[in-house]
Amino acid sequence: MKQYLLSLTLAGCWATAALAQTPARPAPTATELKENLAQVAASTEGESDAQSDLLNKTSRQLVAYLKAHEVTAAAAEKLGLGYLDSPEAAHLKVFSYTYSSGGTRGTITNSVFQWKNQAGQLFAYAAHEEGGMGELYKLPSPGRTQYLLLGNEQGSSICVRGIAWLIELKGNYLLLDKQAFDNKPVVDICNVELTYDAPRQTLTVAGGSDFGTPDVYAANLGHPFRPFKLYFAQGRFVRKK
Repeated sequence: MKQYLLSLTLAGCWATAALAQTPARPAPTATELKENLAQVAASTEGESDAQSDLLNKTSRQLVAYLKAHEVTAAAAEKLGLGYLDSPEAAHLKVFSYTYSSGGTRGTITNSVFQWKNQAGQLFAYAAHEEGGMGELYKLPSPGRTQYLLLGNEQGSSICVRGIAWLIELKGNYLLLDKQAFDNKPVVDICNVELTYDAPRQTLTVAGGSDFGTPDVYAANLGHPFRPFKLYFAQGRFVRKK
């Protein structure tokens, strides 16, 4: 069965390797960051050069701010940021901001991860792939700190992407695995429902979206979608043989 899975890229590549921190930038003030986030939220320029420059600046500012500040849910709301964590995932937070695509993609979400090492030092990293994350689970990995992120994002006029990311934290580093989901770096499929059953450690990818045909682009090429399940084992999600 051929699934429509797109590569997710953070800092240019996915690999079972540590992503080093970039040199620290001077942290903006909360007022400076809030003003810039408001400018992004109000922008309607689509994919112009000016918009790209504004988004890059905003990501750099947000990373610098999160390397210097612990930010609560209430503080994130005041800044104009989305916020995601969970009681089981106290060491990882996901902050997000949105803007208009200016086209059929509708609203686009950019995310920045924040975590701490054992010494309490803060780190942050900007995801280079759009996607709004709505669920965060700490995975049962003895000796490791791994998280599953689930979300969705409109990809076009006929596609709402169901997205799953697997992130591992190790001290100062964020680790990514190009084989995290059945030998793929990410689950990214149009018009599907993603459900994680924590007690059974099972990720279900099913049809049933109200938006349109599941895996619509592959289906249009003669590859109809079939629901499937991935099981968490030894730090990855795999199919049972």
